[in-house]
Amino acid sequence: MEDKNKKVTMQDVAKKAGVSYQTVSRVLNNSCNVSPSTKEKIENAIAELKYVPNLLAQQLAKKDRNVIGIVNTSIPSVAATEVASLCRKYALESGYHIALTIASANDYQSISDAILELKAQIISKVVVNMPVESSDAIKLTKDFSDVTLIFIDVDPYCPVFNVTFNPADGTLFSVSHLRELGHHKIAILAGPEGISSSESRLKCWREGIRINNLEEVCFERGDWSTQSGYLATLKMLRDNRDFTAILVANDQMALGAISALSQNNLSVPEDVSVIGYDDYQDSAYYLPPLTSVHLDRDMQCKLTISKLINENEPKASSVLPTTLVVRQSTANTNLRTSNVKNLVKALREAANLLEK
Repeated sequence: MEDKNKKVTMQDVAKKAGVSYQTVSRVLNNSCNVSPSTKEKIENAIAELKYVPNLLAQQLAKKDRNVIGIVNTSIPSVAATEVASLCRKYALESGYHIALTIASANDYQSISDAILELKAQIISKVVVNMPVESSDAIKLTKDFSDVTLIFIDVDPYCPVFNVTFNPADGTLFSVSHLRELGHHKIAILAGPEGISSSESRLKCWREGIRINNLEEVCFERGDWSTQSGYLATLKMLRDNRDFTAILVANDQMALGAISALSQNNLSVPEDVSVIGYDDYQDSAYYLPPLTSVHLDRDMQCKLTISKLINENEPKASSVLPTTLVVRQSTANTNLRTSNVKNLVKALREAANLLEK
Protein backbone atom coordinates (compact mmCIF):
# COMPACT_ATOMS: atom_id res chain seq x y z
CA MET A 1 0.00 0.00 0.00
CA GLU A 2 1.35 3.41 -1.00
CA ASP A 3 2.23 5.71 1.90
CA LYS A 4 0.57 9.05 1.07
CA ASN A 5 2.55 10.81 3.82
CA LYS A 6 5.91 9.74 2.39
CA LYS A 7 8.05 12.72 1.49
CA VAL A 8 9.03 12.90 -2.19
CA THR A 9 12.81 13.06 -2.66
CA MET A 10 15.15 14.04 -5.47
CA GLN A 11 15.78 10.32 -6.04
CA ASP A 12 12.04 9.87 -6.70
CA VAL A 13 12.13 12.70 -9.23
CA ALA A 14 15.22 11.22 -10.92
CA LYS A 15 13.58 7.79 -11.17
CA LYS A 16 10.35 9.26 -12.56
CA ALA A 17 12.22 11.32 -15.18
CA GLY A 18 14.63 8.49 -16.03
CA VAL A 19 17.73 10.55 -15.25
CA SER A 20 20.44 10.63 -12.61
CA TYR A 21 20.22 12.33 -9.20
CA GLN A 22 22.99 14.73 -10.29
CA THR A 23 21.00 15.82 -13.36
CA VAL A 24 18.00 16.69 -11.18
CA SER A 25 20.34 18.67 -8.90
CA ARG A 26 21.71 20.61 -11.87
CA VAL A 27 18.19 21.57 -12.97
CA LEU A 28 17.23 22.69 -9.48
CA ASN A 29 20.38 24.84 -9.34
CA ASN A 30 19.64 26.38 -12.77
CA SER A 31 22.70 24.85 -14.40
CA CYS A 32 23.00 25.41 -18.14
CA ASN A 33 24.56 21.94 -18.66
CA VAL A 34 21.21 20.22 -19.17
CA SER A 35 19.44 19.85 -22.50
CA PRO A 36 15.99 21.49 -22.88
CA SER A 37 14.29 18.12 -23.40
CA THR A 38 15.85 16.61 -20.26
CA LYS A 39 14.99 19.74 -18.27
CA GLU A 40 11.38 19.47 -19.42
CA LYS A 41 11.17 15.79 -18.33
CA ILE A 42 12.49 16.68 -14.90
CA GLU A 43 10.12 19.64 -14.51
CA ASN A 44 7.19 17.43 -15.50
CA ALA A 45 8.26 14.82 -12.93
CA ILE A 46 8.54 17.51 -10.24
CA ALA A 47 5.03 18.76 -11.06
CA GLU A 48 3.51 15.26 -11.16
CA LEU A 49 5.12 14.17 -7.89
CA LYS A 50 4.52 17.58 -6.25
CA TYR A 51 8.15 17.65 -5.18
CA VAL A 52 9.16 20.61 -2.95
CA PRO A 53 12.93 21.29 -2.99
CA ASN A 54 14.67 21.70 0.36
CA LEU A 55 16.14 25.14 -0.25
CA LEU A 56 17.89 25.25 3.11
CA ALA A 57 19.69 21.98 2.43
CA GLN A 58 20.72 23.23 -1.00
CA GLN A 59 22.12 26.41 0.47
CA LEU A 60 23.94 24.62 3.30
CA ALA A 61 25.68 22.48 0.72
CA LYS A 62 27.22 25.61 -0.77
CA LYS A 63 30.24 27.40 0.64
CA ASP A 64 28.51 30.79 0.39
CA ARG A 65 24.75 31.14 0.79
CA ASN A 66 22.95 33.57 -1.51
CA VAL A 67 20.93 34.90 1.41
CA ILE A 68 20.92 38.37 2.93
CA GLY A 69 19.70 38.76 6.49
CA ILE A 70 17.61 41.69 7.72
CA VAL A 71 17.39 42.64 11.38
CA ASN A 72 14.09 44.48 11.71
CA THR A 73 12.64 46.55 14.54
CA SER A 74 9.78 45.14 16.60
CA ILE A 75 8.05 48.56 16.60
CA PRO A 76 5.38 48.83 13.85
CA SER A 77 6.85 51.25 11.33
CA VAL A 78 5.95 52.17 7.76
CA ALA A 79 9.59 53.04 7.06
CA ALA A 80 10.94 49.69 8.34
CA THR A 81 8.34 47.75 6.36
CA GLU A 82 9.12 49.71 3.20
CA VAL A 83 12.86 49.15 3.60
CA ALA A 84 12.45 45.40 4.15
CA SER A 85 10.23 45.13 1.07
CA LEU A 86 12.59 47.13 -1.16
CA CYS A 87 15.66 45.23 0.07
CA ARG A 88 13.88 41.99 -0.79
CA LYS A 89 13.07 43.34 -4.26
CA TYR A 90 16.68 44.25 -5.07
CA ALA A 91 18.07 41.10 -3.44
CA LEU A 92 15.86 38.89 -5.62
CA GLU A 93 16.88 40.85 -8.71
CA SER A 94 20.51 40.08 -7.80
CA GLY A 95 19.89 36.36 -7.24
CA TYR A 96 19.69 36.53 -3.44
CA HIS A 97 16.97 35.59 -0.98
CA ILE A 98 16.04 37.41 2.25
CA ALA A 99 15.91 36.03 5.79
CA LEU A 100 14.12 38.34 8.22
CA THR A 101 14.50 38.37 11.99
CA ILE A 102 13.09 40.74 14.61
CA ALA A 103 15.11 42.41 17.36
CA SER A 104 13.05 42.84 20.52
CA ALA A 105 14.58 46.27 21.23
CA ASN A 106 17.05 48.68 19.68
CA ASP A 107 19.82 47.96 22.20
CA TYR A 108 23.09 46.09 21.71
CA GLN A 109 22.00 42.78 23.27
CA SER A 110 18.74 42.50 21.31
CA ILE A 111 20.40 43.28 17.98
CA SER A 112 23.31 40.96 18.81
CA ASP A 113 20.86 38.10 19.50
CA ALA A 114 19.14 38.73 16.17
CA ILE A 115 22.45 38.65 14.29
CA LEU A 116 23.41 35.41 16.05
CA GLU A 117 20.11 33.92 14.87
CA LEU A 118 21.05 34.79 11.28
CA LYS A 119 24.60 33.48 11.73
CA ALA A 120 23.12 30.14 12.80
CA GLN A 121 21.61 29.98 9.30
CA ILE A 122 25.08 30.56 7.80
CA ILE A 123 24.24 34.12 6.72
CA SER A 124 27.19 36.48 6.48
CA LYS A 125 25.57 39.58 4.96
CA VAL A 126 23.16 41.51 7.19
CA VAL A 127 21.15 44.74 6.87
CA VAL A 128 20.42 46.30 10.27
CA ASN A 129 17.06 47.94 9.56
CA MET A 130 16.44 49.81 12.81
CA PRO A 131 17.77 52.79 14.77
CA VAL A 132 21.14 52.00 16.37
CA GLU A 133 23.25 54.17 18.64
CA SER A 134 26.77 54.86 17.38
CA SER A 135 28.47 53.10 20.30
CA ASP A 136 26.30 49.98 19.76
CA ALA A 137 26.91 50.00 16.00
CA ILE A 138 30.68 50.19 16.51
CA LYS A 139 30.62 47.35 19.06
CA LEU A 140 28.41 45.17 16.83
CA THR A 141 30.75 45.68 13.86
CA LYS A 142 33.74 44.72 16.01
CA ASP A 143 32.09 41.72 17.68
CA PHE A 144 30.74 40.33 14.37
CA SER A 145 33.83 40.85 12.24
CA ASP A 146 33.00 37.68 10.28
CA VAL A 147 29.66 39.19 9.19
CA THR A 148 29.24 42.13 6.83
CA LEU A 149 26.89 44.46 8.69
CA ILE A 150 25.41 47.49 6.95
CA PHE A 151 23.35 50.01 8.92
CA ILE A 152 20.60 52.19 7.46
CA ASP A 153 19.46 54.12 10.54
CA VAL A 154 22.57 55.30 12.33
CA ASP A 155 24.37 58.63 12.66
CA PRO A 156 25.81 59.27 9.16
CA TYR A 157 29.11 60.23 10.77
CA CYS A 158 29.38 56.98 12.73
CA PRO A 159 32.48 55.05 11.51
CA VAL A 160 30.57 51.91 10.51
CA PHE A 161 29.39 50.63 7.12
CA ASN A 162 26.13 52.50 6.40
CA VAL A 163 23.79 53.96 3.80
CA THR A 164 21.97 56.83 5.51
CA PHE A 165 20.39 60.21 4.85
CA ASN A 166 21.72 63.68 5.55
CA PRO A 167 19.47 64.99 8.35
CA ALA A 168 20.41 68.63 7.74
CA ASP A 169 19.03 69.11 4.21
CA GLY A 170 15.35 68.43 4.78
CA THR A 171 15.15 69.86 8.29
CA LEU A 172 16.70 73.18 7.31
CA PHE A 173 14.49 73.35 4.20
CA SER A 174 11.47 72.80 6.48
CA VAL A 175 12.35 75.67 8.81
CA SER A 176 13.18 78.02 5.92
CA HIS A 177 9.86 77.13 4.29
CA LEU A 178 7.95 78.11 7.44
CA ARG A 179 9.86 81.37 7.75
CA GLU A 180 9.03 82.26 4.15
CA LEU A 181 5.35 81.62 4.93
CA GLY A 182 5.51 84.08 7.82
CA HIS A 183 5.58 81.63 10.74
CA HIS A 184 7.54 82.71 13.81
CA LYS A 185 6.29 80.55 16.68
CA ILE A 186 7.07 76.89 16.08
CA ALA A 187 6.13 73.69 17.93
CA ILE A 188 8.34 70.60 17.65
CA LEU A 189 7.07 67.02 17.87
CA ALA A 190 10.25 64.91 18.02
CA GLY A 191 10.80 61.17 17.98
CA PRO A 192 11.92 58.99 20.92
CA GLU A 193 14.75 60.24 23.08
CA GLY A 194 18.14 58.61 22.48
CA ILE A 195 17.34 57.43 18.94
CA SER A 196 19.96 58.68 16.46
CA SER A 197 17.55 59.65 13.68
CA SER A 198 15.24 61.37 16.16
CA GLU A 199 18.03 63.33 17.85
CA SER A 200 19.70 64.40 14.58
CA ARG A 201 16.41 65.77 13.21
CA LEU A 202 15.76 67.63 16.45
CA LYS A 203 19.27 69.10 16.52
CA CYS A 204 18.99 70.34 12.91
CA TRP A 205 15.50 71.79 13.48
CA ARG A 206 16.71 73.77 16.46
CA GLU A 207 19.72 75.02 14.54
CA GLY A 208 17.40 76.08 11.69
CA ILE A 209 15.08 77.88 14.11
CA ARG A 210 18.07 79.71 15.58
CA ILE A 211 19.59 80.88 12.30
CA ASN A 212 16.17 81.90 10.95
CA ASN A 213 15.40 83.96 14.09
CA LEU A 214 12.26 81.97 14.88
CA GLU A 215 10.98 80.84 18.28
CA GLU A 216 10.43 77.32 19.58
CA VAL A 217 7.40 77.73 21.84
CA CYS A 218 6.40 74.11 22.45
CA PHE A 219 8.13 70.71 22.50
CA GLU A 220 6.93 67.13 22.90
CA ARG A 221 8.11 63.64 21.94
CA GLY A 222 6.33 60.65 20.41
CA ASP A 223 7.29 57.03 19.72
CA TRP A 224 6.85 57.27 15.90
CA SER A 225 3.23 56.01 16.08
CA THR A 226 0.13 57.89 14.94
CA GLN A 227 -1.36 57.59 18.42
CA SER A 228 1.68 59.19 20.06
CA GLY A 229 1.52 62.09 17.60
CA TYR A 230 -2.13 62.58 18.47
CA LEU A 231 -1.56 62.52 22.24
CA ALA A 232 1.52 64.74 22.10
CA THR A 233 -0.35 67.34 20.05
CA LEU A 234 -3.25 67.33 22.51
CA LYS A 235 -0.77 68.04 25.30
CA MET A 236 0.80 70.90 23.34
CA LEU A 237 -2.63 72.40 22.76
CA ARG A 238 -3.44 72.18 26.46
CA ASP A 239 -0.13 73.72 27.49
CA ASN A 240 0.32 76.34 24.77
CA ARG A 241 -1.83 77.28 21.80
CA ASP A 242 0.59 80.03 20.82
CA PHE A 243 2.10 78.33 17.75
CA THR A 244 1.22 78.47 14.06
CA ALA A 245 3.26 75.51 12.79
CA ILE A 246 4.41 72.07 13.94
CA LEU A 247 7.56 70.25 12.80
CA VAL A 248 6.96 66.50 13.18
CA ALA A 249 9.65 63.79 13.19
CA ASN A 250 7.76 61.38 10.92
CA ASP A 251 4.60 61.22 8.83
CA GLN A 252 2.81 58.73 11.08
CA MET A 253 2.96 61.15 14.02
CA ALA A 254 2.02 64.01 11.68
CA LEU A 255 -1.21 62.18 10.85
CA GLY A 256 -1.98 61.98 14.57
CA ALA A 257 -1.15 65.68 14.97
CA ILE A 258 -3.57 66.65 12.19
CA SER A 259 -6.31 64.58 13.82
CA ALA A 260 -5.74 66.22 17.22
CA LEU A 261 -5.83 69.70 15.68
CA SER A 262 -9.05 68.89 13.83
CA GLN A 263 -10.74 67.64 17.00
CA ASN A 264 -9.85 70.95 18.63
CA ASN A 265 -11.49 72.89 15.79
CA LEU A 266 -8.17 73.97 14.31
CA SER A 267 -7.78 73.64 10.55
CA VAL A 268 -4.62 72.59 8.71
CA PRO A 269 -3.12 74.71 7.22
CA GLU A 270 -5.44 77.68 7.90
CA ASP A 271 -4.81 77.69 11.67
CA VAL A 272 -1.69 75.52 11.98
CA SER A 273 0.78 74.37 9.33
CA VAL A 274 2.19 70.83 9.68
CA ILE A 275 5.39 69.41 8.20
CA GLY A 276 6.21 65.70 8.43
CA TYR A 277 9.33 63.66 7.77
CA ASP A 278 9.89 60.54 5.58
CA ASP A 279 7.35 61.34 2.84
CA TYR A 280 5.63 57.95 2.83
CA GLN A 281 3.73 57.07 -0.33
CA ASP A 282 0.42 57.55 1.51
CA SER A 283 1.36 61.02 2.75
CA ALA A 284 0.28 62.61 -0.52
CA TYR A 285 -3.26 61.34 0.23
CA TYR A 286 -3.62 62.69 3.78
CA LEU A 287 -6.31 65.32 4.31
CA PRO A 288 -4.78 67.74 3.58
CA PRO A 289 -1.87 66.23 1.59
CA LEU A 290 1.18 66.43 3.82
CA THR A 291 4.22 68.64 3.28
CA SER A 292 7.09 66.32 4.21
CA VAL A 293 10.83 65.72 4.00
CA HIS A 294 11.41 63.15 1.26
CA LEU A 295 13.79 60.23 1.80
CA ASP A 296 14.51 58.21 -1.33
CA ARG A 297 14.12 54.77 0.24
CA ASP A 298 14.25 53.07 -3.14
CA MET A 299 17.71 54.49 -3.83
CA GLN A 300 18.83 53.68 -0.28
CA CYS A 301 17.80 50.02 -0.52
CA LYS A 302 19.16 49.53 -4.03
CA LEU A 303 22.52 50.94 -2.94
CA THR A 304 22.49 48.91 0.29
CA ILE A 305 22.03 45.58 -1.49
CA SER A 306 24.58 46.52 -4.16
CA LYS A 307 27.20 47.35 -1.52
CA LEU A 308 26.52 44.11 0.37
CA ILE A 309 26.91 41.74 -2.57
CA ASN A 310 29.86 43.47 -4.27
CA GLU A 311 32.51 42.01 -2.01
CA ASN A 312 35.44 43.15 -4.15
CA GLU A 313 34.59 46.81 -3.65
CA PRO A 314 35.70 48.71 -0.51
CA LYS A 315 33.11 49.08 2.25
CA ALA A 316 32.47 52.78 1.67
CA SER A 317 29.46 54.37 3.35
CA SER A 318 27.04 56.69 1.55
CA VAL A 319 25.07 59.68 2.83
CA LEU A 320 22.07 60.45 0.62
CA PRO A 321 20.39 63.87 0.27
CA THR A 322 16.93 64.77 1.56
CA THR A 323 14.48 67.26 0.04
CA LEU A 324 11.28 68.99 1.10
CA VAL A 325 8.09 68.13 -0.81
CA VAL A 326 5.62 70.98 -0.39
CA ARG A 327 1.92 70.07 -0.38
CA GLN A 328 -1.27 71.52 1.14
CA SER A 329 -0.55 71.10 4.87
CA THR A 330 1.47 74.33 4.99
CA ALA A 331 0.31 77.85 4.12
CA ASN A 332 1.07 81.52 4.64
CA THR A 333 0.07 82.86 8.07
CA ASN A 334 -1.89 85.59 6.27
CA LEU A 335 -4.33 82.90 5.13
CA ARG A 336 -5.99 82.76 8.54
CA THR A 337 -6.36 86.56 8.71
CA SER A 338 -7.70 86.58 5.16
CA ASN A 339 -10.24 83.86 5.99
CA VAL A 340 -11.43 85.76 9.08
CA LYS A 341 -11.82 88.96 7.08
CA ASN A 342 -13.77 87.11 4.40
CA LEU A 343 -16.02 85.57 7.06
CA VAL A 344 -16.68 88.98 8.67
CA LYS A 345 -17.43 90.44 5.24
CA ALA A 346 -19.86 87.61 4.46
CA LEU A 347 -21.64 88.05 7.81
CA ARG A 348 -22.02 91.78 7.23
CA GLU A 349 -23.45 91.21 3.78
CA ALA A 350 -25.90 88.67 5.22
CA ALA A 351 -26.92 91.13 7.95
CA ASN A 352 -27.53 93.88 5.36
CA LEU A 353 -29.75 91.54 3.33
CA LEU A 354 -31.78 90.70 6.45
CA GLU A 355 -32.25 94.40 7.26
CA LYS A 356 -33.57 95.03 3.77
